[in-house]
Amino acid sequence: MLNVTNVIKNSYLVTTICALSPILIPSVGLFILVKVMKTFQKEHETLETLSVYEKRPGQAQRFLARVNKNFRWPTSMPEYIRRGTFMDITDNDDEEFGLEVGLNYLFFYNALDNGEFAEHKNEWVTVHKQRAVQYGQMYDDDSLSYILEVMPGAVQLPVDQTKLPRNPPAKMVTVQRVNNGNDYKVRVRVRRPSDGSIVLLPYDFYDVQYNNKLYSCVVDTGAPQTILPYYIRRTLGGKWGWSTHYKIAEGYGAPAVQYSACRMFDVSIGDNNNWTKWVQAKITVWENEPGDQVEYALVGNDVTDQLAYIQYMSREIHLNSWILEMNLDLLHFRILVVKLTY
Repeated sequence: MLNVTNVIKNSYLVTTICALSPILIPSVGLFILVKVMKTFQKEHETLETLSVYEKRPGQAQRFLARVNKNFRWPTSMPEYIRRGTFMDITDNDDEEFGLEVGLNYLFFYNALDNGEFAEHKNEWVTVHKQRAVQYGQMYDDDSLSYILEVMPGAVQLPVDQTKLPRNPPAKMVTVQRVNNGNDYKVRVRVRRPSDGSIVLLPYDFYDVQYNNKLYSCVVDTGAPQTILPYYIRRTLGGKWGWSTHYKIAEGYGAPAVQYSACRMFDVSIGDNNNWTKWVQAKITVWENEPGDQVEYALVGNDVTDQLAYIQYMSREIHLNSWILEMNLDLLHFRILVVKLTY
């Protein structure tokens, strides 16, 4: 039962300290205030409170077994990053790597809560093995790829949280369905350039490892980036070429978590008979178990624009070749006329 007397006393104590803290020694006043405020906070996460992040039974228990017993989410950690951290720490596909990434996120946000980055407000912090190892500007993709090779599982995050990486929003704009309703679908191939490994997605892909989740593969002119099932990353290897940034879907698929490549992959689309040429793109994948709001694997403009350009150039080359042949034929004809004349 709620003890009204204690609530009144605690409220009075907080009010008194807030009023007196400016005239107290600042560090002492702040320390006391934090201590008092913590009495109103939840002590730690439980199986029940963590169940909101579960996609499968037992994940919350696995999470608590891999973090400290009295775990509590950092206050400054955004909700979608909590979900990404939970997924990585409970990941069984690559347990060691996922745990390293998740723990590095927790370290960063706990340190952010504690004011440890106060002197680096405009910088990005690189965290590896739960230590801040570098401060500076945001890595470009090439630098990030190198860092992740020498420090697997490292994360780089901005102290200014308004600068968190984001993907451009996707809008579903598929062509109108005709005939049997499948004409807007495509098959997709993804190839890792480093070793030539290829993964193929049929028109309708069922991820058997995750409850037969269905993804229909479509060309989407409203998607700036190609977004494919997590199966692509899992099959080609979750470390090589992938950023450790969690990003939240905006537009189609929100609020699913997304992972983006920091290296180029080769992509080709086709039907039952033919495939396009390979083009390069830094693809994105959905989280391994997105909600029912995600029904599609999207082939975006980053791929289709290149294919259109290749087709245009192919036509130009074909036309130029035809013109060249015509000019050569005309030249041969003129030479023949000259010979006959003389």
